[in-house]
Amino acid sequence: MKSDLKDVEIKYLGKLIDRIVSIRKERGMSQEKLAVESEIARSLMRGYERKERNISFANLVRIIKFGFDMPIEEFFSEGFDSGTEKKKKKK
Repeated sequence: MKSDLKDVEIKYLGKLIDRIVSIRKERGMSQEKLAVESEIARSLMRGYERKERNISFANLVRIIKFGFDMPIEEFFSEGFDSGTEKKKKKK
């Protein structure tokens, strides 16, 4: 069970980072500009994008709200969780 949970955590952390990178690039922002706008150290931003560091909730909110000037709902709205498989419950 713990293994399954870890797999889910890794999957969704990857999805979060992929979404951040995608939006950053769509907006023509550098890592440095996003870090500055979000008030996050550039080294942290680089670590997030390389998937070397886990992102805190506080920093995720900073990136979405201050870096992207975007509502939280919009960040998660565009098919963020599409294609996920529902596990069958064991009886």
